[in-house]
Amino acid sequence: MVSEMRSRAALRSVLAALVIAAICWYFGVDVWHALLLGTAITVIFLAVGVATSASDAALPSWRASERRGADGSRKDVETMAWSLRGSWGRIGLTAERELRRIARRRLALEGLDLSNPAHRPAIEALVGAPVYQVLTRERWGRLSLRTLGRTLDALDQVNSNYYPQTREHRRSH
Repeated sequence: MVSEMRSRAALRSVLAALVIAAICWYFGVDVWHALLLGTAITVIFLAVGVATSASDAALPSWRASERRGADGSRKDVETMAWSLRGSWGRIGLTAERELRRIARRRLALEGLDLSNPAHRPAIEALVGAPVYQVLTRERWGRLSLRTLGRTLDALDQVNSNYYPQTREHRRSH
């Protein structure tokens, strides 16, 4: 039964190649080139058909946007990790957006808002003027990994009542 289906599929492929070759010959292509074109076009259609009908084929690992995380992994952590792999020591826009989201959340617990210019002195007193400038700069992108680390360290020191330090931080102090 399976061999009969394969032979029918092979016969259909040969017939398709011959029909395409005949059409090419009709429009003025010489016989050899018409046969080559018919065969090539048929092979391309067969390859596309096999590629699209392979239901059990796994996605390639390099297609990060369609890759599924491992059991227990979090998509936000994975996205942030990919964003930290910027070029030339710089981070991606996703990491910078996440940094600003963290800063807004941390400062909101103190009753401060980054978008409110009246809160600037209080925010600078908490995290420092350079960190405030990083968090409120107009131009996005090209933030260095070192600056990201320093900014996160400054935000980590804002208030330990809301975010207790980890054990490693307690041992070092």
